Amino acid sequence: MVEQERYKNMLKRMIDETENFKFQSSEELIQALIQELTNGKTNTNKVSN
Repeated sequence: MVEQERYKNMLKRMIDETENFKFQSSEELIQALIQELTNGKTNTNKVSN
């Protein structure tokens, strides 16, 4: 459940940033999503260890 909530919040933030024109292209959005997922995965691994 915690992980689902984290992804939900991440996606909401990305949508908000897209609506506020932070991302000028789909490539920027995808790169930001990859960065968020990479950081989230790293943080999850640190908590699990």
